[in-house]
Amino acid sequence: MADLQAQLECLQGVWDTCQTNDDQKHVLIKAKAEYELRDRKDVIKLTRDRIEDAEKQIQVLRAEKARHAFASVLIDGDCVLFNDDLVEAGLEGGKRAAGLLKQAVEEELRSSPPALAHHIQVVIRVYANMKGLAKTYKDAEILPQLASLDEFVRGFNMGDPMCDYIDAGNGKECSDEKIKGTQYIAQSSHANTHLSKAMFRHDLADMHCQQILFGGSADNGYARLLGPYNEDDAVRSRITLLEGPPFARELAAIKDRYHTASFDKVFRSQMLVITPRRATVSLPTPPRTPSADYAMAAAQVPTGPSSSSSSRAHNPAVTKQPTTAATVLLNKSGERVDSPLSYTSKDFMAMKGRRLCNQFYLLGKCSYLEKFGNCQHQHSAKLSNKQLVALRAVARLTLCQDGRACRESECLCGHQ
Repeated sequence: MADLQAQLECLQGVWDTCQTNDDQKHVLIKAKAEYELRDRKDVIKLTRDRIEDAEKQIQVLRAEKARHAFASVLIDGDCVLFNDDLVEAGLEGGKRAAGLLKQAVEEELRSSPPALAHHIQVVIRVYANMKGLAKTYKDAEILPQLASLDEFVRGFNMGDPMCDYIDAGNGKECSDEKIKGTQYIAQSSHANTHLSKAMFRHDLADMHCQQILFGGSADNGYARLLGPYNEDDAVRSRITLLEGPPFARELAAIKDRYHTASFDKVFRSQMLVITPRRATVSLPTPPRTPSADYAMAAAQVPTGPSSSSSSRAHNPAVTKQPTTAATVLLNKSGERVDSPLSYTSKDFMAMKGRRLCNQFYLLGKCSYLEKFGNCQHQHSAKLSNKQLVALRAVARLTLCQDGRACRESECLCGHQ
């Protein structure tokens, strides 16, 4: 019995030792678990605090974004024209035009999905070649004089602090270098187009710009501006195309992918149609001046099948006027285009290499002789009809400063 009792006591001791070890292990496990739980709680609290801070920052940014939200209205003023009655009314017409345009834009923004906040700012910019546009209005007998357009523009700029009618300028000062950081614009009549494109891209990249209302419906060039966004639903939802004159062919092909709108109370639904007036050409009479045959031969421009088809490809619907020295050709958008010429490269290079007076041979008069009694270019050579045509092509190498807005019947420069 004594041995059995000793064994039981020994087993009890072992059990007590194991129990003690288990208790110690349990305490350690519990302590570790509590420590990890505290760490997790701390991490969760820290994460929750950070999330709350982030949400507060997001709310602040959203409020800031909403506070600076705006809709950008960009109008190519050379192809989307204000209604005649507004332009004719001068200063007051300009003020009324700004008010009507802003009102129409605000109504459009409220009614078109997605509806934008009522407090959104509307920023309106109209770009135009003022000199050329004023001449177009005068030639169309809408304005009595070139300076009359200035009053309308002044009124437009006074009508609302967020409305700007901007002269795109005339010449190289209106350059891509200045506006977009690329190359100079070679022809001033397209300066407003480059300005419009640059501002379009600028506003599209601005997170505060909620909607762009773009007015350039008569210019095919804007189809290439919109091309990269035709399949991007997120971008297309932010663009509204304004229709003044009917959409040009390339724009008409893609317009259904965008939301469109028209403001009949503000913009003309058609381009201006100008009937060029015939000018009287006074031929000089001194012996050294050429006969009228020179000017007539230059005006009667021979065309070959290849040059005619090429011209039609670039200028569809060119309105052909009587073939005289006073002819001005306009395309369907009311822009000046040059008549096609048929000449050989040999004649062209030969005329290009000679110092011939273009005015003398092509118009039958020389302004330098008339004003100063002297001209540095040759007047004495005898030219054939085909040489005169080649000389006219050489003259067109000099781009007209008024571009496609030019209506001078005796202008010999290039307009395309």
